[in-house]
Amino acid sequence: MSLQERLHRFKALRHTGHGGEHIALHRAMRTEPFRRLRWLEIIGLPLLFNLLLLKFLPETLALWRQITQWSIEATGVPAQLSSLQVLNGLTPGLWLPWLDLPASVPSFWQWWGNGLIGLLLLSLSFLISPESMPARYLLRLFVIIQSSSCVYFALLPAAFNHSLPEYHSSCLTFVLILLFLMPWVHALTFHVLEKPVWHKLALSGVSLAYLLLEAPLHYFAAALALHYGSLLFMPLLFILGSLMVEVMMMIALYAWAMSWEEGLPIGFGSARRPKPEI
Repeated sequence: MSLQERLHRFKALRHTGHGGEHIALHRAMRTEPFRRLRWLEIIGLPLLFNLLLLKFLPETLALWRQITQWSIEATGVPAQLSSLQVLNGLTPGLWLPWLDLPASVPSFWQWWGNGLIGLLLLSLSFLISPESMPARYLLRLFVIIQSSSCVYFALLPAAFNHSLPEYHSSCLTFVLILLFLMPWVHALTFHVLEKPVWHKLALSGVSLAYLLLEAPLHYFAAALALHYGSLLFMPLLFILGSLMVEVMMMIALYAWAMSWEEGLPIGFGSARRPKPEI
């Protein structure tokens, strides 16, 4: 037996189990080829989406104002819609919706009601089984945020200098920034993979479309909660119910895109069959 044959057999033994079965490569050790041409996708695709967004930014903000105006008319809330100039007027034609809607400080009964509900939720968190530990922690986080808000409004209600229109406008500004950052996040987490180009285009396109339609409806609903409730709920909405909602949905869309089949157009409605792995 030649030396080359002995080396071949020796290498084969490295991938053979004690029963003679083949040991498959663990998924954590798998690699895929990285073509230099892929740099065009990593840099070019997010740049393309940013340029398109810049081109249609006035139309995007106008769409947000139209959706907000439709929401006011559909709900009958006593609000006035005006516009807030973006970038201090450096770029003409960019106006964010400014929702002029009042929200008051919590009343006596609102304060005590939230305090009692917080105590009930805290007690409920100790009754939840250990198998549902995430729900237990989520309830406690809710109680910590809302209890801190109650303490603040009990001691310094007049010192709270945030208004509902400022909250609404700030959240839309955050989403506007996310619209530009999101394609670059996809470039670092999805475009680096061996995926068809139309999958990469579809992921960023679907994510952008979702944010464009969801943001004005989402934050108008939050404004309604503050108007009919009180400013007591603003810390809770800002921490758990604002930009975190968009980020979690971006993660969900990314997970969906990872399941798209390469042989089907964009993979809508299809999931990749799991392969047996160690």
